[in-house]
Order: sequence, then structure tokens, then C-alpha cells
Amino acid sequence: MKLYQSNGYANMSDIIESPTPFILCIGGRGTGKTYGSIKYLLENKILFIYLRRTASEMELAGKTEFSPIVKIGHDLGMELCCESLSKYVYGVYHVDSDGKPVGAPVAYNMALSVIASCRSFDASAVKVILFDEAIPENHIKKLRNENLSILNMYESLNRNREMQGEPPLKLVCLCNANNMEAPVLDALGCIRTLDEMRKKGQTQKVISSKGLGIYLLNNSPISADKKQTALYKLAQNQDEFTDMSLENTFSRDNYTDIENRPLSEYIPIASIGSICLYRHKHNYEWYVSETISGKPVQFENTITDRQRFRLFCLKSWEDYFSRKMKFSNVNAKIFYKTVMMETLK
Repeated sequence: MKLYQSNGYANMSDIIESPTPFILCIGGRGTGKTYGSIKYLLENKILFIYLRRTASEMELAGKTEFSPIVKIGHDLGMELCCESLSKYVYGVYHVDSDGKPVGAPVAYNMALSVIASCRSFDASAVKVILFDEAIPENHIKKLRNENLSILNMYESLNRNREMQGEPPLKLVCLCNANNMEAPVLDALGCIRTLDEMRKKGQTQKVISSKGLGIYLLNNSPISADKKQTALYKLAQNQDEFTDMSLENTFSRDNYTDIENRPLSEYIPIASIGSICLYRHKHNYEWYVSETISGKPVQFENTITDRQRFRLFCLKSWEDYFSRKMKFSNVNAKIFYKTVMMETLK
């Protein structure tokens, strides 16, 4: 698949038309992910939900003057407006000569944070969920149990359509490469795959067993042109920002403290999920690996046992901030940090 159109922008029509029900598209800023997706959906009259993470984001996108759907519709010669349908749902409609909404909606605006309040919403006619900015910027607080909220959201909107012989609802996640410690990546179960793709220089991967397609908009022609614009001339020494915005590279912090260590030098302390925490036999440094060896204290990957694991391993968490811990890979690091941090809330 060609990831870019002849004009250099992302080829979102082909990406959305790919056969997997779950699509993850990660690219730099301004590469055409959102614009190209909405343009394709409007042009093909595909009813979709424009999903944001928080209610405040939804409310802004639900105002006609700020709606990206209304703006892109205008570019296509459509006159659209947003209309509040409830406290948690906005509809996007064509307008009549008086500027009033008319006909059936062309899209809905909803927010992940309040989706539980929309369980009675009939999404049977919706074909696509367009989850924009699915990876939040590093300074933005994550939602509590956000990974589970994403899965519950999909279950609520997809319902039993596959059991009735219909195709599954398509979830298209559009992201910037802010941080791999993102709930959406955990929900899709693709952190290890993304790390492997990075190492191999891959930009496309379909995991048929999971129904997941991953598309990385690396080497974007638009990003190359943007390097010469005012902002990026100013920010040329701001590596974290330019790596994400232009190079489509995740935070460097994700890749620190990653080393292969011989388990024979360590004592197994505790395991949870796919990881095991080890302590060095002599210097009391820690190691987290996805290889579980020996007889560690075993914890189930449940809310209660995650709390027990944190309390049991609290000394390791203190030592992590003293740089006394290494990880076998990015997936092990993110899982350990997620468990230790989420239960502090």
C-alpha cells in the first residue's frame, strides 16, 4: 500500500479501506491524517463517530465554528452544522437555506471519557469510529483505566453486529508519536510490535490474528517540507518536539534503561501479567523481564492484585527513580510503570 498521495499527504482512503477492523495510524503533525480521513468518510457518505478522549475536547469539536468536520465539509462544497443531541452526543448535519439542520446526521461527536453515559445510544448505522488524537500529549493526564475504557467503548458501539452477519465496526485510531506509554497502544496490544517495527524500519504491518493494521507515516514528504517553516526553524534544538512532529519518533525516554541481562545473576521477586521483577544477587539493582524464571511471588493481572504487587514491590519503584533498574524491552518497561503508577491514583 502507498502511504502517501501524489501531493505528499497521507493516503487515508486506502488506509481506512484496509480489511482489518482495527487500524492504528501514527504520523507527524499536519501530515493529513485527520483531514484525509474525514474527507474520505464524507465523500463516501459513511456515517462515522468522531471520537475524542475528553468531554472538553468533544464540546469544542461539537461547536459548528470549531468543528473539523464542518470545515472539511465546507472545502468539499457541503454546508454543515453541529447540533447537540444530548449532554454527551453532538450530531453533524447538512443545513437548509435558513442554516437549520436537515436530514439524517453525517457524523456524530462523542468522547471516550463519557461513553459509559451513552450506553443506550443506537450506533447500528455507524460504520467507522474515528478516534482522533488517541495518544495524548505527554503533559495531559490519562483517564483512569483508559485502556479498558477503549475496549468497553468499542463493545458498547459494536454490540452483536457480527453475530447477526454484519461486518464489525471499524476503529481508526489517529495519533502522533508522543509516548509509547499510551493506553490506546495497551488496549490494542501493540507496544511490542511497534518496538519491533522501529528496529526493523517497517512502516506497515497487518496482524491478521488480531484484526489490526498498523501504519507509520515515516519519511513524510509534508514533514520534510515543514522543516523549513518558521516554527521548526525556531525549534530546531527541541529534539523531543521535532522528533515527534517531523520524524514520527516516540519519546527517547521509552528506550532508556533497556538492556539484556543474564537471569542467573538475579533472584526472582514477583511476577504479574507477562513480566517478572528480579533483584541482583550482589548489588541490589533490579531487572524487569518478560521471561518468568524461578519461583517469584505470583500476582494475577487484576485491579486488586496490581495494588498488592505495587505495595509488595514498592522498594523497586523507589529505586527506579535512582536509576537502579533495567528492562529487557520496551513492553516490559511500560507494563511495569503502568502497574506501579495507575494504582497511585
